[in-house]
Order: sequence, then structure tokens, then C-alpha cells
Amino acid sequence: MSQKITIVGSYNVGLFLKGERLPKKGETIIGDSFRESGGGKGSNQAVAAALLGADTSFVCRIGDDQYGQNALKMYQNFGISTDYVFVDQTIHSGISVILIDNAGNNMISVVPGANYRLSKTDIDSASLLFRSSVMVGFQLENKLDTVLYGIRVAKETGAQVILDPAPALVLPDDIFPLLDYIKPNETEATTITGIPVNDVDSAVRAGEWLVEHGVKTAIVTLGEAGAVAVDEKGACHYPAPKVNCVDATGAGDIFSGAFMCALSHGESFADAIVFANHAAALACTKLGVIEAIPSREDVLGFMKAGGR
Repeated sequence: MSQKITIVGSYNVGLFLKGERLPKKGETIIGDSFRESGGGKGSNQAVAAALLGADTSFVCRIGDDQYGQNALKMYQNFGISTDYVFVDQTIHSGISVILIDNAGNNMISVVPGANYRLSKTDIDSASLLFRSSVMVGFQLENKLDTVLYGIRVAKETGAQVILDPAPALVLPDDIFPLLDYIKPNETEATTITGIPVNDVDSAVRAGEWLVEHGVKTAIVTLGEAGAVAVDEKGACHYPAPKVNCVDATGAGDIFSGAFMCALSHGESFADAIVFANHAAALACTKLGVIEAIPSREDVLGFMKAGGR
């Protein structure tokens, strides 16, 4: 039986446009397909964690619109607790537009909407939920002051804290010692540390920088090259299984949700990374984010087959 995890973050409805290639600056191109799906980094991570078997609660703010109502229905369908999903009467739900090319590369633009109304008061309301959680996860799609406050409150409750620092921002030095885990990708690690990250060696250096600044464990994800984990004992590279990538959108969120899920089931850190690598790789083989999240059984079967 898993321990409860809580994720604090964003909901954005995703509007996906797919075409042969991504447009250049000032260029209009004709796409091939369009679809709509619930998204946002926090929401994606909560759904991934729940679908993969974690007892999951989500803290966010949505608009009193059709997109917000769709979000509530989605969370209920996946068994996610919505006790602290706050409905804002004065602003729209978050919106993201995702452009995807035939190679699976993407460009994303986000209008935060209600996500930027998540407040310190909302965090205080959810503090009892943090106390009953083994882990609380954060990202940076809400206002930074609210996220930093939430991290401090969560740490005070005794929960483990994980930050997925996206979109990339420079963080204050005093927040690093409060993080049990930080999980940047190459771009985010570069922004935070100032170290250009483009391979395993540079990811190790960035991870070492984060640990030197107080983070207990840094996990730098490298896309198809897997992930590098660094703590005070050293560094380890965890290769990702090879797949035919159709759409990498949301793979990082699915990695985070899978990692938290595995830890909530009592898995070791190394096993949690391996599980997350396989879940994220499988997700890349399908279009979309929510639609691409694999089941726990599929991930375990993929691992048993050696990632094939």
C-alpha cells in the first residue's frame, strides 16, 4: 500500500497542434491535426502518479469555466483528491498551446490564468494535507513567491520535498537546503547553476553544484540519454530505454509523477529512477500527455522485457 503524496501546482488545458515542422519566427504554416487535453505540469504529475498507483492529492487553482469543470471531472476519474482544488470565480483556467513536429519536438506557450491566483492562504489551508503526506511536489508554473512559501510550509510539516524547476528560473540560495530532491532537465539545470548542460559529464557538474548549495539529491534528466543523480556520496547515470519517440511532450512530468509514485510505494531511490525512466520512455511512444501515461502494469512489463 502506498503512502499519500501531494502535488502543488498548475492546471492548463492543452491545445495541441501537430505539423510536419515547427514554424520559424514570423512564419505561418499549415498543421496536420488538432486536439485538446488537460495539462499543466502539476496536473500532469498528479495524474501520472495516480494512474501509476499512488494515493494522490492535488492542490491548485482553476477558473470557473468549462476547462476548470473538465479538470475536476478528470481528477475524479483518476481518483485524485480534489479537496484543495480551489475554483476561482474571477479568472479563466490556465491555457497552453503546444506545437509539435513529426520528430516529436515541441514549442509551448502558456497563459497562467488562475494558476497565478494560487496564494499563500491556499497553501496554509493545505498544510494539514502536507502533514499526512510522505512527499510534496512543486513546480514553477505558479507565482514564485507562492511556490517558495509552499516549499517552506511543506518542509516544516516533515514531508519530503521535490521541486521540478520548470519553467526555468534562477532560485534563491536559501531554498536549496529545503529540497530533498530537485529534478531539472538540461535547460533548467543550465539556468539555475550557470553550467551549460548537454551531456552526462556536464549534468554531473550541475548536480554537484546543486548538492553543494544544499539540495540533498539532484536528478538531472537528459531526455533520451536518461538521468543523472547526484548526492553527497557521488553521482550515477541511469540510461533510458530506447524507444521510437512520437511525442516527448510531458515526458518530464511523467518522470516526476512516476518517481514520486515509486518512492511512495517504498521503492529504493535507484529503483524509483529506473521506474521513472521507463514510464517516461513509454509515454514518448504516444501522442499527448494524459493519453500517453502508461499503466503501472505496462511499465513493469516494459522493465521486465528489458525496455523493449
